[in-house]
Amino acid sequence: QIMMDRGEDDDWFSSSLICTFAVLAFVGIFGAVAWLLYTPKPIVNIRILANRNFALCSILMVVMASVLYGSAVVIPQLAQQVLGYTATLAGLVLSPGALVLAMLIPLVSRLQQVMPTKYIVTIGFVVLGLGMTYSHNLVPNISFNALVVMRTFQAAGLAFLFAPLSTMAFARIRREDNADAAALFTMFRNVSGSVGISLAIAMITERTQVRMAHLSLHTTPLDLGFTLTLQQYQQALMTQGHIAAASGQTAAGLLYQTFRQQASILAYTDIFAACAILAFCAVPVALLLARRPKPAAQPAE
Repeated sequence: QIMMDRGEDDDWFSSSLICTFAVLAFVGIFGAVAWLLYTPKPIVNIRILANRNFALCSILMVVMASVLYGSAVVIPQLAQQVLGYTATLAGLVLSPGALVLAMLIPLVSRLQQVMPTKYIVTIGFVVLGLGMTYSHNLVPNISFNALVVMRTFQAAGLAFLFAPLSTMAFARIRREDNADAAALFTMFRNVSGSVGISLAIAMITERTQVRMAHLSLHTTPLDLGFTLTLQQYQQALMTQGHIAAASGQTAAGLLYQTFRQQASILAYTDIFAACAILAFCAVPVALLLARRPKPAAQPAE
C-alpha cells in the first residue's frame, strides 16, 4: 500500500524506498502462500481457491472492487479539482447513484429467481463497462446534471454484481469452509479496492503529464489554431480595458490554464477508458461461471 501511495511522488522504482517495499511485498506474498499451503492448520485455508466457481468469483470481485473504488474517488476529485465544485456539490454528484443502486437491488433479487445468476453478473459487467464508456465523453464544460447521470450510469451496473457475485462464490463451498471463503473474499475486495484507488490517483498525475506533452506540440506560434486563440484572448482582455502591452502575457497565462484543464479532462477520460476495458474483459470470465451451481455436499452427521 505504501508503494502504491508514494510511487507517483517518489518516481516509482527510481526510489530505493519503493524498490525495498516492492521486494518485501513480493517475498511476503509468496512466503505467506507457501506457509498457508504446507502448514497443517493454516489460519486461512487458501486451498478452497481450487473451487472453480469461487476462484472465478474472486477474480470478478477484484475487477469490480478496483473499478468501483477507483471511479468513486475519481469523480469527486474531478468535480473539485478540475470543475471547481465545492465538497458538498461533489458529494451530491454521488448521491443519486447510491439511490439508484438501492432501488435496483430488490429488482435484481427478483431477477435471480427467474434467470441464472451467471447471466445477471454478465449483465452487471456489461452495464458497468457501458457506464464507463459513456463517462469517456467527458468535456471541460460538463454540467452538474450530466455529471450526475454519468455517475448514476456507473453505479447501475453494481446492483447486478454485489449479491449475485456472493451467491455464486459461496454456492459450492462446504459449510466448514464458509469462514475461510468469507475471509478470502473480503480480503480480495478490500485489497483490490485500495489498489484501484491508488492506481486511479497515480494515473491522473501520469496521464495529465502525458496529455500535456501531446498538447504542447500545438502550443507554438507555428500552430494557426494556437495563434488565433491567443489573439482572441488578448483582444477580449483589451476590450475589458487591459493595457495592450500587458494583455499578451495575461492572455498567455489564461490560455495556459485552459491548456492544463483540457489535459486534466483528457487524463480522466483515459481512466474511464481503462475501467471500461477492465469491465468488458470480465464479461467472458463471468460466462465461465456454472449456470446453476449445485449446493456443496455437507458432511454426514
